Order: sequence, then structure tokens, then C-alpha cells
Amino acid sequence: MKRSLVTLTLLLVVGVVVLLGVLVVTWIAAEDQRASRADAQAQQDEAEQQVRRLTEELLALSQEIAVGLSDGHTKRLRAWLEQEPLALYRRADDPARIDVEAIMDAFVSEVRKRGRDESERIAILRGRMERHIQARIDVAAAERHTEAAAQAEQAAADRARALTIRLGLLLLGMALILGVTLLVLVVRPVQRLRGAVTRIAGGDLATPVPQQAGGAEELRALAHDVERMRDQMRSATAGLEDEVARKTADLESTLAERTKALEELEATRDRLVQAAKMAGLGTLAGGVAHEFNNLLGGILGCIEGARADSTDPSVLEDLDVAHKTARRAAVLVQALLDVARPGQRALVPVALEDVVADVLRAAGPTLGQRRLAVDRQQADAPVVLGDEGQIHQVVLNLVTNAMHAVDDGETLVIATRRDGGQGVIEVRDGGPGVPPEERDRVFEPFFTGREDGTGLGLFVSYGIVERHGGSIRVSDAPEGGACFTVAIPLAAAAE
Repeated sequence: MKRSLVTLTLLLVVGVVVLLGVLVVTWIAAEDQRASRADAQAQQDEAEQQVRRLTEELLALSQEIAVGLSDGHTKRLRAWLEQEPLALYRRADDPARIDVEAIMDAFVSEVRKRGRDESERIAILRGRMERHIQARIDVAAAERHTEAAAQAEQAAADRARALTIRLGLLLLGMALILGVTLLVLVVRPVQRLRGAVTRIAGGDLATPVPQQAGGAEELRALAHDVERMRDQMRSATAGLEDEVARKTADLESTLAERTKALEELEATRDRLVQAAKMAGLGTLAGGVAHEFNNLLGGILGCIEGARADSTDPSVLEDLDVAHKTARRAAVLVQALLDVARPGQRALVPVALEDVVADVLRAAGPTLGQRRLAVDRQQADAPVVLGDEGQIHQVVLNLVTNAMHAVDDGETLVIATRRDGGQGVIEVRDGGPGVPPEERDRVFEPFFTGREDGTGLGLFVSYGIVERHGGSIRVSDAPEGGACFTVAIPLAAAAE
């Protein structure tokens, strides 16, 4: 059977109001009847108490009057007897004796006389008592009337207060019942529908809207309409979601390709800029090296002639030092010339493990003298395509720099591995590292962080790696120092 929310609410409100109204009216009538009986009983008890008090007062007063009159009459008779001369009552025949009958007659006469006086006094006292009692009754009646009026006023105030409290309880009960009814029939169903609408607004079209088995017809119809709207929206957006997903995937793929292309372009640009800069520096270094080579040739010739003509040991020692220094300068000049004019060299497969082993043998004395340990990490055996001597020179430069960066007794790490189509060599140390602002300059000629350095080792190494089609870079090592990474194409990849 269909039930309207308005009909349910009206029926419930009317039923509750009628029921509570009957209960409250019955309650109020019973309370008024009880209060009236209590007031009547209280007034009756009070009147009885007042009558009892008046009666007791009258009895006490009557007793006092009776006692007073009796005592006064007795005292007066005694006084008369005491004051009456007995000589007046002597017998005529015998004056020595008292005539008792005469005294009795006189006493009776006196008593009668006194009785008339006492009656008059009693009448006067009765009048006074009547007036006094009437005054007391009037005062008691006035007091009783005042008390009755006050009690009636207090009873009316109590009934009004009780009626107010009961009406308040009636309204509170009605509000509570209506609140519970609205909570069960309206608020909770609306909250469930609101939660379903919120989920739909958030994009959740898969969760069905809960339907009500009972309750108001309007809310059941509303829940049905929301469920139908959800189903229609899900049907309408199913194809759209697939299209959006496909377009999104295509867009992400396109963006990834363009991002990769942009990164490759930026990397190529950086390499071209670096190559151009290094080429210019190499040309400059080549020109300077050519001139220095001519000067060094003359210097070496003079030193050779002086050594042949001199026999002084001290002079020969100085000439040997000068000759070694000049030869060292000639080697550096030749390195600069190799960078400036690399020439064509035969590239052959070179095992990086063998190159590293040769470098460690060459640096063995220095490593042992400084108690430096080497941690060799060999993931595999990469074979690159290149000039073994030049690759040996690059690795030796990196190991030499690492040995200068650490203190005695520390450890160097040399790792070789494959990375895609390249063979990789890593040389790591625990030294101070290379600051980020200097990493773009460490491969420039004559830039060095050591006081005794020439600044040509990394410059020459950079040129060699570039000519092999590889790359060299510097980063932070896990140990806290610098990590130089050289990547050269593998022999198979290069072929």
C-alpha cells in the first residue's frame, strides 16, 4: 500500500497530540480533584483545631471564673463571720450562751444577699465573656478567611505551575516523537540518498543507489529516480571513458616521445656546445703546445750539450733535474698535441678488466706506500672498441685523481659493468668531492683543485672519451666523495 510522507506525518502528529492531550487532561483533572480534596480536608482540620482551641480557652476561662467566684464568695462569707460581733446573738435567757439559730438565720440571710450580689456579678461577667468570645470568634473568622484566601491563591499558583510543567512535558514529548519520526522516516533516508549523490558527483557510477523497502512514497520514488539517473550516466559515459582513456594514452605517449626527443636534443646541444668549446680550447692548446714543443726541443738540446761538456757532479745533478722536468713538459705538450690533432688510430676490442688491472699494477707502488685499498666491483666483462693506450691513460688519470683526493689508509672503488650498449667504468673515492658549481669546469684545460696539478688530466681524458664516441661525467659518490663515470660503446654495438 502506498503511503505519502505528508499523510504519514499528519497521522502521526494527530495521533500523538490526541493521545498526549487525553493523558494530560486526565492527569490535570485527577490532580485538581486530589488538590481540592486536600484543600478541603486541610481547611476542615484547621477549623476543627480553631474550634478546639476556642473551646479549650472557654473551658479554662469558665473554670477560672467559677473558681474565682467560689473563692470570692467563700472569702467574703468568712470575712463576714469574722467581722460579725457575736454579742448580738446572745440568748436572752442565758446571755452567757450564743443563739446558734439566730446566727444561722443571719448567715442564711447574708448568703442570700451575697447570692443576689454574686448573680449580678455573674451576669456582668457573662456579658463580658460573651463580648470577649464574640470578639475572639470574629478575629478567628477573619484570620481563617485570610488564610483561606492565601491558601486558595497558593493552590491556584501551584495548579498553574503544574499545568505549565505538564504542557511543557507535552510539548517536549511531541518534539521528541516528531524528531525521532523525522530522523527515521526522512533524515536517514535523505542522508543515504545524499551519500549516493555525492558518490555519483565524485565519479563513482558503479555503486548502486540503496533502495528503501518501506517508508514514504516520495523518498522511495526519489531513490528510484537517482538510481535510474546513475544507470543512464554510466551508460552515457562508458564509451566516453574509453575514448578519453585512449586519447589520454595517445597524448601521454606523444608527450613521452616529445619529452625524450627534447631531452636528447638538449643533451646533443650540450655536447655540441661542450665539443665546440673543447675544440676551441684544443686548437688554442695545440698552438701553444707547438710553440712550447719548439722551445722545449731547444732546451733539451742545450741540456744534452751541457751534460756532455760538464764533469762537475753537482752541475750534472742539476742538469738531470732540468732534463727530467723538460721531458715531463714535453710529455704534457705531446698530450696537448694529441688533443688538438688526434689523428687516425686503429680501434680494436679492448677488455676494460684488463685495462683496470694494468692501471692498478702501474699505481701499485703508490697505493702500497699510502696504504690505500681498492674495492674492485666486476659485474661482468665488458669489451669496448677503442685505443687501449688512450683508454689506459683515461683510467690512470681518474685513479691518480682519486688517490690525491683521499687520505692515507682509505679505500677506492673501481667498478666495471655493462649498461645497454656501453661499457662503463666508475672510479669513486671518499674525498671532499666536486662542488656542483665546478662540475662543468673540471674538464677544461688548466683547471685544477690541487696546488701541484696541471689541469690537463681530465681535459685530455675528456678529449679521448669524446673521440671514442663515449661520455664522461662527475657526480656524488655514495661514499661521500666524487664519482667519475666513463661510458664507451661496446665492441659489438660499435660494429
